[in-house]
Amino acid sequence: MKEHIKDNLMNFFIIVTLVNIAIFIWGNLLAPDQNITYMAFIVPIIDGLLGIIPGLVMYSKRELTMKQMILREIIQLVSIELIILFFTFGFSFNAAKIPMMIAVIVSVAVIYLLVIVIRYFLDLRSARKMTDALKIFQESFSSKADPD
Repeated sequence: MKEHIKDNLMNFFIIVTLVNIAIFIWGNLLAPDQNITYMAFIVPIIDGLLGIIPGLVMYSKRELTMKQMILREIIQLVSIELIILFFTFGFSFNAAKIPMMIAVIVSVAVIYLLVIVIRYFLDLRSARKMTDALKIFQESFSSKADPD
């Protein structure tokens, strides 16, 4: 459980960073003349917190099959999309908001995929470090056991 919380905390910080980048890009494309206030700085933090809710709720101690893992990822993405859309737009819908809604939907999906990719490379780096450490340990252990 401790590892799961640590993973979600890491995801939170990755999400916050990527949301900042998405706001910068979409803001320049859709509303380049709009000025933002200091309240805008809290949006990535809120989005980060909302983005990790499905990951916290869908925690499983048992090992999942590949099919179950893919299904869980899809459910998490759809959940995050709905949560972010609800908190961003509420229940109000009008045609003027469609470009912004599409931008949010695309951003959430891209950020979700980027979090998976970034986490993969971070985990790969950790695995390599552990493998290298194990090799060093095995070499030092075998050299002590071999009295040549």
